[in-house]
Amino acid sequence: MAGVFATAQPRYAALGIATFPFDATAVVKRGPLVSHYNRMGLRASKQMLLRFPDAPGLAAMAGARNRFTVIDIDARGAAGERLLADVQRDFGNARVVTRTGSGGFHAFYRHNGEVRKIRPDLRRPIDLIGGGPIVLPPTRGFRGNYEIIHGRVEDLAALEPIRESTAGLAKTDIDLRSARDGGRDKKFWPHVARQAHLVKSLDELIEIAREMNDLMAEPWSDNAVESEIVKRCKYWWDKTQKGENWFGLGKYVRSTHAELDSMLANPRDQDAWLLLTLLRRHHWGREFKLANATHKSLSWTLRRFKAARKRLIESGEIIVIRRQTPKRPMECRLRVSDSAHQ
Repeated sequence: MAGVFATAQPRYAALGIATFPFDATAVVKRGPLVSHYNRMGLRASKQMLLRFPDAPGLAAMAGARNRFTVIDIDARGAAGERLLADVQRDFGNARVVTRTGSGGFHAFYRHNGEVRKIRPDLRRPIDLIGGGPIVLPPTRGFRGNYEIIHGRVEDLAALEPIRESTAGLAKTDIDLRSARDGGRDKKFWPHVARQAHLVKSLDELIEIAREMNDLMAEPWSDNAVESEIVKRCKYWWDKTQKGENWFGLGKYVRSTHAELDSMLANPRDQDAWLLLTLLRRHHWGREFKLANATHKSLSWTLRRFKAARKRLIESGEIIVIRRQTPKRPMECRLRVSDSAHQ
């Protein structure tokens, strides 16, 4: 009896999709059974029929060659079904949806320049796969078989692209394929730090980091995964639990405890603290003009604004570069404080 690859390869080849033999039946997936699978064309795919007639599965490369992109949903059961519904509402209805061997889902869209990104949308635990291997039905898996739950194999020839309003997702995050070992601090770890806000446990964060490591141009060895990745994930998980992880939250303004205690101890200084916070928000790291007319944008009286400005000048938080004249507003800069703005 022929294996899955032997029976399914011709059906995919008829659609112009070059597949290669794949083994997902072990506890730890063996993966592709051939080398250079990322360059597999239709001719080479057909030749694999003679070499691997009993292969229990098949896969194909997402991307331009086979003209499809996949939204990968790892969540299972009711949670996975809800997330699948959200994905199709936001990205567009997928003509082909498959259930993976682990119980997750793959939603197929026409490739439109997307790349492969792990967790590109900080709101949801989904992966955008515009490159790399995708296991296809009816591959047999260790936990379960890959199967189509919506559409047909033939519908892969008529996929719709990701909805235009969300297509920018493909360009908003890091491309780990270009991140070699020396670039991990700039690409890999900041992404892990952002993911720490979204996951529910340290184990989930470690699993995401391992998936990301597999996409690196120079992935770490297994031993390094169990040491450096685990150590760094613990670090960012602890920082997040303490409220000290600011990655992925956008720019922010901070005040030290001493600064707050000093400013808020006197009711008259509360205006000064609010004005200082707004100035840090809009003018950090550069010179600026602080005209009397600023009181209008704050809905303050001129007297109230002048009192707050005077307090900040006296405390050294505002440094006056040029004093105010009848024809020229005051020019200032803020006192340098590494902890005040990021």
